[in-house]
Amino acid sequence: MKFQIVNVFTTDAVNSGNQLAVVFPDKNLETHQMQSIARDFNFSETVFIYDHYDLRIFTPKNELPFAGHPSIGAAWSVHQITKYKNFSLKAPLGILSIEAHAQGAKLTFPGSPIIKKFDGDILHVLKHCSVDPSQVHLDQVRLVNSGPEFIVMPLKSHSALKKAVSPVTTKDPLKCYFIFQEDAHTFHVRMFAPVLSVMEDPATGSAACALAGFLRDVMEEPSGKVKVFQGVEMGRPSEIGISWNKKEIFLEGLVSKWASGEI
Repeated sequence: MKFQIVNVFTTDAVNSGNQLAVVFPDKNLETHQMQSIARDFNFSETVFIYDHYDLRIFTPKNELPFAGHPSIGAAWSVHQITKYKNFSLKAPLGILSIEAHAQGAKLTFPGSPIIKKFDGDILHVLKHCSVDPSQVHLDQVRLVNSGPEFIVMPLKSHSALKKAVSPVTTKDPLKCYFIFQEDAHTFHVRMFAPVLSVMEDPATGSAACALAGFLRDVMEEPSGKVKVFQGVEMGRPSEIGISWNKKEIFLEGLVSKWASGEI
C-alpha cells in the first residue's frame, strides 16, 4: 500500500509543521493492523484513507474520532490525487466539508465543541506543568471536547508559555492546551498529551478548533479569525488558521510533501 509523509501547517518541507503519515490501504485493514502501522511510524498521528473518503486516525496509542492536522493533511493528499477542490471526508466524529488547493486545505469542523468548567485540581495540573498559578486566568480555564478533550488554560504572559513543560510526572490522563493571546488576531499555544504518547505537539488542529469554540462561547466573541502559532519551543514552528461564526468553525493550513513510499 502507498503512503505519503507530509508536513502540515507549514510551507517548509522540513523542520517545521506537524509530520503526518497518510496511508492509502489497498485492502481493508483490521483496527489492530492500523494501530500497529501508526505505532511504527510513531508520529503524533497517522491517517488511513479509504476510497478518498473514509478516514481513520491513530496516535501511537489509540484511535481518535477527529484530529485537525491529519484531516487537513489527508484533504490535501486527496486533492493532489483527484484534483477535487470541494469535497467531503468522513471522520468518525462526522462529515468534514473540504476546500482544497495546491498549497493546503480548509475544513469545517463537524458540529460544535462541548465546553464545561474544569472541576479537577487545576493547581495539581499546573504544578506538573511547571506553570505558576499567578500566570493563569484561572476563572477562564475550561474543559473543551473537540474530538479529543483538552484543558484550555489561558496564560497572562508569553514567558509563562515558554516555561511550561509536559506533565509526564503525573499519571492523570491530561491533554494540556496552554494559550497566550498576543493581540486581537494572534495566539501562541503549546499542547502536551503524554497520555497519547505526545510529549509535545508541533501543531494541534483539534485543539485550535477547541480554541475557536472557547473564544466564541466562553469569551463571547460571536465571530472572528486568528492565527495560531505553535511548535516554536520544540523547533518545529507551525501556523494554524481558525475562523468562526455563530454556527460554524473553520480550520485551515498549508501542507508540504516530505516523502512517499510503499508498505
